[in-house]
Amino acid sequence: MPFWGGYAGSPLGLGWAFPLVGLLFMVVMAVVCFRMVGGMARGGCLGGRRGRDSAEAKDLRREVQELREEVHRLREGVEGVSAWMQRE
Repeated sequence: MPFWGGYAGSPLGLGWAFPLVGLLFMVVMAVVCFRMVGGMARGGCLGGRRGRDSAEAKDLRREVQELREEVHRLREGVEGVSAWMQRE
Protein backbone atom coordinates (compact mmCIF):
# COMPACT_ATOMS: atom_id res chain seq x y z
CA MET A 1 0.00 0.00 0.00
CA PRO A 2 1.48 3.40 -1.01
CA PHE A 3 2.02 6.11 1.58
CA TRP A 4 -0.36 8.67 -0.01
CA GLY A 5 -3.59 7.12 1.11
CA GLY A 6 -4.11 3.83 -0.63
CA TYR A 7 -4.14 4.95 -4.26
CA ALA A 8 -2.67 2.05 -6.21
CA GLY A 9 -2.91 3.61 -9.66
CA SER A 10 -5.22 3.08 -12.59
CA PRO A 11 -6.28 -0.39 -13.74
CA LEU A 12 -4.24 0.17 -16.92
CA GLY A 13 -1.00 0.47 -14.99
CA LEU A 14 -0.47 4.16 -15.77
CA GLY A 15 -0.12 5.29 -12.17
CA TRP A 16 3.41 6.51 -12.88
CA ALA A 17 2.19 8.93 -15.59
CA PHE A 18 0.24 11.27 -13.29
CA PRO A 19 3.23 12.34 -11.17
CA LEU A 20 5.29 12.73 -14.33
CA VAL A 21 2.69 15.01 -15.94
CA GLY A 22 2.48 17.02 -12.70
CA LEU A 23 6.27 17.42 -12.57
CA LEU A 24 6.35 18.51 -16.21
CA PHE A 25 3.61 21.07 -15.53
CA MET A 26 5.56 22.47 -12.56
CA VAL A 27 8.74 22.81 -14.64
CA VAL A 28 6.87 24.64 -17.41
CA MET A 29 5.26 27.02 -14.90
CA ALA A 30 8.64 27.71 -13.26
CA VAL A 31 10.16 28.61 -16.65
CA VAL A 32 7.23 30.94 -17.42
CA CYS A 33 7.57 32.65 -14.03
CA PHE A 34 11.32 33.15 -14.39
CA ARG A 35 10.86 34.65 -17.85
CA MET A 36 8.20 37.05 -16.56
CA VAL A 37 10.39 38.16 -13.64
CA GLY A 38 13.32 38.63 -16.01
CA GLY A 39 11.12 40.74 -18.29
CA MET A 40 10.12 42.99 -15.40
CA ALA A 41 13.78 43.50 -14.51
CA ARG A 42 14.39 44.86 -18.03
CA GLY A 43 11.63 47.40 -17.57
CA GLY A 44 8.81 45.65 -19.38
CA CYS A 45 5.65 44.32 -17.87
CA LEU A 46 5.56 40.99 -19.66
CA GLY A 47 9.03 40.94 -21.11
CA GLY A 48 8.31 42.30 -24.55
CA ARG A 49 10.98 41.69 -27.14
CA ARG A 50 10.77 45.00 -29.01
CA GLY A 51 14.01 46.88 -29.31
CA ARG A 52 14.64 50.07 -27.41
CA ASP A 53 15.10 52.01 -30.65
CA SER A 54 11.73 51.39 -32.19
CA ALA A 55 10.23 53.91 -34.60
CA GLU A 56 7.66 55.01 -32.03
CA ALA A 57 10.35 55.76 -29.46
CA LYS A 58 12.35 57.74 -32.01
CA ASP A 59 9.27 59.77 -32.92
CA LEU A 60 8.59 60.53 -29.27
CA ARG A 61 12.21 61.59 -28.66
CA ARG A 62 12.09 63.89 -31.67
CA GLU A 63 8.80 65.42 -30.51
CA VAL A 64 10.17 66.01 -27.01
CA GLN A 65 13.25 67.71 -28.47
CA GLU A 66 11.05 69.97 -30.61
CA LEU A 67 8.96 70.91 -27.58
CA ARG A 68 12.09 71.74 -25.58
CA GLU A 69 13.32 74.00 -28.36
CA GLU A 70 9.94 75.74 -28.53
CA VAL A 71 9.91 76.31 -24.75
CA HIS A 72 13.44 77.72 -24.99
CA ARG A 73 12.36 80.14 -27.76
CA LEU A 74 9.30 81.22 -25.77
CA ARG A 75 11.41 81.86 -22.66
CA GLU A 76 13.79 84.00 -24.67
CA GLY A 77 10.84 85.95 -26.05
CA VAL A 78 9.32 86.52 -22.61
CA GLU A 79 12.67 87.60 -21.16
CA GLY A 80 13.16 90.01 -24.06
CA VAL A 81 9.71 91.56 -23.56
CA SER A 82 10.19 91.89 -19.82
CA ALA A 83 13.60 93.52 -20.34
CA TRP A 84 12.09 95.91 -22.90
CA MET A 85 9.27 96.82 -20.47
CA GLN A 86 11.75 97.50 -17.66
CA ARG A 87 13.69 99.95 -19.84
CA GLU A 88 10.62 102.11 -20.35
